[in-house]
Amino acid sequence: MNIKHLLIILLATSFVSPAFPQLVKVDVFASRRADTIILERNWRTRDKIILAELEFEAGDTVTSQNLELSLKKIWNLQNFASVDCRWDSLPDGRSALRLVTRDALTIVPIIGGNFQKHDLRIAAGLADRNFLGRNIRLEIRGQYGQSEPSLGEIRLTIPRQLLWKNMSIGANVRREQLDSVICNQAFFTIVNPFHQDYHYTFSPDIEMGYTRLDRKYFFGLYDPYNPPVDFDHCFWFFRVTESVGTITHRRHQLEGFKISGMIGSGIALNAGTKSYFEAALDAEYHKLLKPKLQLSLKWQGCFDTSDYPFLWRRYGPSQVRGIEYGDITGKLMSLMSAGLYYTWLNRDYLAVEQSVFAQYGSAIKTIWDPATAKSSYAIGTGFQFTIPMYPAASLLISFSYNPSGKNWLYFEM
Repeated sequence: MNIKHLLIILLATSFVSPAFPQLVKVDVFASRRADTIILERNWRTRDKIILAELEFEAGDTVTSQNLELSLKKIWNLQNFASVDCRWDSLPDGRSALRLVTRDALTIVPIIGGNFQKHDLRIAAGLADRNFLGRNIRLEIRGQYGQSEPSLGEIRLTIPRQLLWKNMSIGANVRREQLDSVICNQAFFTIVNPFHQDYHYTFSPDIEMGYTRLDRKYFFGLYDPYNPPVDFDHCFWFFRVTESVGTITHRRHQLEGFKISGMIGSGIALNAGTKSYFEAALDAEYHKLLKPKLQLSLKWQGCFDTSDYPFLWRRYGPSQVRGIEYGDITGKLMSLMSAGLYYTWLNRDYLAVEQSVFAQYGSAIKTIWDPATAKSSYAIGTGFQFTIPMYPAASLLISFSYNPSGKNWLYFEM
């Protein structure tokens, strides 16, 4: 059985049952007025951040539809271990909608990586996905990798709840090294203010920034009898991204679909540097077949005209089990995966999920030259251990078969 047949079988299983459970579901009730809205258990997240996600305000009429949509948007902040609601009658005859949003601990040290043979990666740093209780994302991290890049990075995202309409702004400064190549980047992103989560509007996002590639040598790396060519390439790059659909998150489970398309370009800023064009298309689909059983399908395709391999995407064991980082890379790439995920345990302080998956990745280094093509696939099973009250505490263990026979055991923290 090849990967194509397996994908068809998995997709067909999603339509076996005539009715499916929903990740976030509100029982139908008669429309009623929410005279006041009371928030509980959000010991860290500010009230206005949660209220900004509601489809209504105090004094408005609430329906089961707009309440369900509001709960989905609160879950999608990914800062809560649990989200619930109930109606209360106040002594003066008014109605109160009580939202119980239990904050998870989002200030976390970054201590992790993967421990695959010949592909050791260790990451360290500090991150907060809810800085100052305002859903600001702040991350400072460093990484050492044997075959993956070593890097240092600072990220900051100002969320839509603090800006105009649905706009959010992100900034990133990054220094990355792979072998003797150094890449310095600084860029920012703007999420379109007219984007809506569960209703499509044409609202492309923009990313732009500066990239510099150069070569540095250290003791033991430079061979005076066979010196490689020095280079120093500088680019101003921009990307435009448009997406359709929304993925709903509830702890580790997912539901919904999303299709994203990107086009971009790197414009040369110095002599001897070539400009390039890039494009990508990503699609993912998640469906609950039963309350504890989830089907997930993903596909990714990307195209890059750059003559600088450092700028190409590189697939590793996190995409296709058993390969090493950079085994699959090129100007034209594709990646697909299919999996069934079963939740054995889902408590506030421990969630255990098992997966059965198939993964396939391919790349062509020179367009129209099949001799430069390379592909690989993996099938296997894995166990994910997480603590919903402390989402950073996570361990993935997977066992897989890959025809390369390199690594059948994979760990990721």
